[in-house]
Amino acid sequence: MLTKVYKIILIRFLLLTGVMLSCTNTKLEQALSMARENRAELEKVLEHYEKDTNSLKLKAAVFLIENMPGHRSYTGDTIQNYYKELDFILNMDTTVGYKNEKIKELAHNYLKVSFQEEEDIKIITADYLIRNIDQAFDWWKNGQRLEYVTFDQFCEFILPYKCFEYQQLDDWRDTLSVRFNKALNPRLPYDLLKFSSYNAAAQINRELSASFWGTKEAATKKPEGVPFLNSSIYKAAYGDCFGSATLATMVLRSHGLPIAMDYIPQWGRKEGSHAWYTFLSENGIFMPFSWGLTSNPGDVFFPYDPIPKVYRISYVANDKIVRYLKDAVYTHPFFEIFEQDVTDEYMKTSDLSVQLLTQKLKDKYVYLSVFDNQSWTVLDLGIVNGNRAEFQKVGRDIVYLVWGYDGTHLIPVSPPFSVEKNGDLHYFSADKSKTHQVCLHRKYPKSSGVANVESRIIGGEIHASNDKNFNRYELLYKINDFSYPDLIKLSPSQKYRYWRYYSSSNGYCNIAELQFYKENSDSIVKGKVIGSEKIYQNNPDMAREKAFDGDWLTIFHAEKPDSGWVGLDLERKTIVDRVRCVPRSDDNAIHYGEMYELFFWDQAGWKSLGKQKAEERMLYFDSVPDNALLILRNHTRGKQERIFVYQNEQQVWW
Repeated sequence: MLTKVYKIILIRFLLLTGVMLSCTNTKLEQALSMARENRAELEKVLEHYEKDTNSLKLKAAVFLIENMPGHRSYTGDTIQNYYKELDFILNMDTTVGYKNEKIKELAHNYLKVSFQEEEDIKIITADYLIRNIDQAFDWWKNGQRLEYVTFDQFCEFILPYKCFEYQQLDDWRDTLSVRFNKALNPRLPYDLLKFSSYNAAAQINRELSASFWGTKEAATKKPEGVPFLNSSIYKAAYGDCFGSATLATMVLRSHGLPIAMDYIPQWGRKEGSHAWYTFLSENGIFMPFSWGLTSNPGDVFFPYDPIPKVYRISYVANDKIVRYLKDAVYTHPFFEIFEQDVTDEYMKTSDLSVQLLTQKLKDKYVYLSVFDNQSWTVLDLGIVNGNRAEFQKVGRDIVYLVWGYDGTHLIPVSPPFSVEKNGDLHYFSADKSKTHQVCLHRKYPKSSGVANVESRIIGGEIHASNDKNFNRYELLYKINDFSYPDLIKLSPSQKYRYWRYYSSSNGYCNIAELQFYKENSDSIVKGKVIGSEKIYQNNPDMAREKAFDGDWLTIFHAEKPDSGWVGLDLERKTIVDRVRCVPRSDDNAIHYGEMYELFFWDQAGWKSLGKQKAEERMLYFDSVPDNALLILRNHTRGKQERIFVYQNEQQVWW
C-alpha cells in the first residue's frame, strides 16, 4: 500500500501549526501564512482568478490552497536524478530482462537514500496550479459527459493537482491523457454512449488493462522500495493491487473522470489488504473496479468477504484525525490525515459501544483491531466514554479487540468480541470453570479452492499387482470420504511388485504425497516411480515424482481428468501393509509428525493449553475453557494460522 514514512512528519507539522477547523477566511489566511516565501505564488493564483468570468475557478483555487497544508512532495536534485535514471532505463530499446536488471540495480543504489521532502504549499508555483485548475475545468465544463458532477464532487475527485502524497508535481494530466486516449477517439454521431462517463471509464480501463498484456510494459517491473509516482508511471507494471490502483486513479483522473482510490487495510477473516479505484457514476453512486484492471466499474464487490474498514484517499484532511493528532497522549502510526472512512458506502455497519475491562487508561483514545493470522492489527480509532469504548461505522461478521494506552504502551482493554451479522455483540470471555475436549482438524480455514482440489481424492483407490500394466490387480482400499485414517491399513492376499494410487473420475490423479510402508516396519519403501506419463500443461513442477518427494505442497497432476495413476515398481515382490495418501491441499490440515500448540485468549493475551506432536489427522486437547477464542500454532513450519471457537464439536473460524 502507499508509503507511510511521512506520518511522523505530518503529526509534528500539524501540532506545530495548529491546523484545525475554522471559517473560510481564517483557514485561507492560515494556509497563506504557512507558505512563507511562497505566499506570493499562491496570491498570484488568487489574483488571476479574481479577474476570471467563471467565479467557480476562484472558489476552486481557494479550496486547493486552504486544504494544501500537510501535503508533501519530494524535492531536490536527488529525486530528479533518480527519475531521470529510471526514465532512461524504461525508454531503452532492449530486452525486458535487461531493463529489469538495471531497475534492480537502480533501486539498490537508491534504497537507503533519504529523499528531500517539502510541503507543497512552500514550493508549488502559480503557473503549475493555474494550469491544473484550467485543465480540470476544461474536462468538467466543456463537455456533456460530466454535467452531473457537483462542484463539491469536482473539487475532491477531479480538481486536485495530485492524486497521492509524494506524487511528483509534473505534467501528469498531459502525459497520461495522451498515452491512454485511443478509447475516446470520436465516434459516429448515432453512438448513444458518446457522452457516457461510465462508458468512458470502462473504455479507458480496458485500454489500460490491454497495455499490460503481452507488452514490454507488462513485464518491466516497478522498482521495489523506492518511489515511482511521476508521469512515467505507466511504463512499468506494478506487482500488487495498490500499485495498479495508483496507476489507474492517475490515468482515469487525467481524463477528467471523478475517480477515488479506496482500500481495505486488513481483511476481516484472512490476512492481507486490498486496494482498488472507484468511479462516481451518472446515477450519483460510486462504482468500484473491485479487482482493478481486470474489472468493470460496478462489478460485484466481495459479497462473501467480511470487511472491517474501508478508507478513501482524499485531498481534504480528515477532521477527526487532525483532532486526534493534536489531542492524543499517544499517537498510533496507522492513521493518515488524508483518508476518509467510507465503510458504510460498501456494507451494513454498526456503531459500537464496547465494555472495557479497565478504566485506568492515560488517554481518551482507544483502538479497534482485527486479527491478521499472526497478531492483532489496529485499523480504527475510538473514544472512551465512561467504562465503554465507542467506535463508528464498523463492519460486521468479524472478531475485534480493543486496545488502550496505559502510559507506557498499548494493552488489550476488552475481551475479543464478534459483531454478528445482525449487529449484536458477542464477547469471547473464556470460562475456566467450565472446560471440554476439542478435536481439531486444521489450523487455518479451508477455502473453496482448497476444498475443490482436496475433494479430488474421494473415490481414489489403492491397487497392487504383479502385472506392470495392472491388467489384473487387487483392490486394497477405496477412499469414500474424508474420514479415512492418516495411515490406511492394507491386507494384501499375497506379495506384489507394483503398487499404485488410482485416481477417481475427474480427479486428475491429484495427490500430494503417497507413502507405502513395508510390513511390520516404520520404513517407507522405495522404488521406481511409475504411472501416467503425460502431465498437466507439460509442467515439470507437476510430474509424478512429486508424489514421492516428501513435500506435502507439491503435487502430481495428470494431463487427463480420468484414469490417471501413480505408483512404485518395488523391483521384487513385497508385502505392504500401510499407505499414506495426502490429498492436494494447502497443508493446513494436521500434518503427521509436526508439533502443535493450542492457545486461548485470557484477557491480557494468549495462554497455552499444551503442545502435541501429531500422530493422526486430528489433535485432541482437554480442559479447553468454554466460550474461548482459540488459535492452533504449528511450531514445525508454516505461517497460516487463524482464530476460531469450538462449537457443536467443530471449529468455527473467525
